[in-house]
Amino acid sequence: MNLICSRESSDLGDVIRSAEALNISEYDFFRLAFRRWSGREPEDKALERLFVDYMFYQTVPHWVRHLTRDVNARVMEGRLDLAEIGALDYRHRPPLPRHGRRCVGLLVAATVLYSVALMSVTYDPETSAPMPCYGGPGFKVISEMAYAVMGKRSPSCETLKER
Repeated sequence: MNLICSRESSDLGDVIRSAEALNISEYDFFRLAFRRWSGREPEDKALERLFVDYMFYQTVPHWVRHLTRDVNARVMEGRLDLAEIGALDYRHRPPLPRHGRRCVGLLVAATVLYSVALMSVTYDPETSAPMPCYGGPGFKVISEMAYAVMGKRSPSCETLKER
């Protein structure tokens, strides 16, 4: 009994390692193994049934075991070629968002409009609200963090006016 359990767990580990080596899911590994064994794509219902047996009962079909041995041997020899095995056919790329390009375009347009609006803003001390004294380069927060890192205090308004 222990021999059977250890063999099943060994088969399970071989499938997981082989699927990881090919960078595909275990389900796609089953599809690839069937295609390589029989020369055709498996029927979805039959493959699902076999995969459920694998997931719940650790039952590994002989054609999957055959591919795990082939992949493991290629890995050990350092000659694993994903294209040669056919694993590149099962790499899933997530689909692009339905309106992704439109959203990116709108974001770029909004950024450009915002930048143009900021460049046209002027400050008139007589008509605008008073601004706090700040004479450093760039953003005030970044300037204050730079002074803090240097261990210094930010210059006061009086010293900035004297410059």
